[in-house]
Amino acid sequence: MLFKISTVALFSFLLLGLGGCADQPPIPEKEFEQILLEIQLSEALMHSYPLDSQKAYRMSFTQDILDRHGRTQEEYAVAYEYYSSDHHAFQRMQERLKKKVTDAEKIEDLNLVY
Repeated sequence: MLFKISTVALFSFLLLGLGGCADQPPIPEKEFEQILLEIQLSEALMHSYPLDSQKAYRMSFTQDILDRHGRTQEEYAVAYEYYSSDHHAFQRMQERLKKKVTDAEKIEDLNLVY
């Protein structure tokens, strides 16, 4: 009987542990915010490029940003889905990014990777 209870307890513990792992994004929040900031700034820069070349630059800029952070497109997509699934939290994140850009006196203050 003791073995049966221990087995059930161990199995339950493992299930809870594995379930907890699935709820974690592949990119920590602070790093994701920084990546998102850099991508948004690159998007703003692209508006000054000819319309027909924006798609190529978008893909190139995004890949460069992810490479500098050592992240993949898949990790970013999963993290974006995770953080944006809570609309209010994602909106607060966007407000923090907006404030960061507004408060920066110069581009160096934004701590960009490049």
